[in-house]
Amino acid sequence: MHGSPRATSPDAPPGLSRDLEGVLASADVVVVFAGHKEYRGLVPAEVRRLCGCKSPAVVDGRNVVDPDTWISAGFVYRGIGRGDKNRHALRG
Repeated sequence: MHGSPRATSPDAPPGLSRDLEGVLASADVVVVFAGHKEYRGLVPAEVRRLCGCKSPAVVDGRNVVDPDTWISAGFVYRGIGRGDKNRHALRG
């Protein structure tokens, strides 16, 4: 993404939004289930700004985002096979 919140995969199938800003608006959770390079380039601070909630969560199903960077940006992180990286109790 690197600076452009609208940068998404140009080959997204019909019915999937290419508007990252629109998809993230007011989101509580960001889920990454594909290892595409566009997801690797997401900027956590920008994603959090677009989400607009106090404590958004990111679920990384492909281990493509850096947990510490996302946690430092204010996200609650969950990654498949990575265990608890948050170092704090999660409220459910």
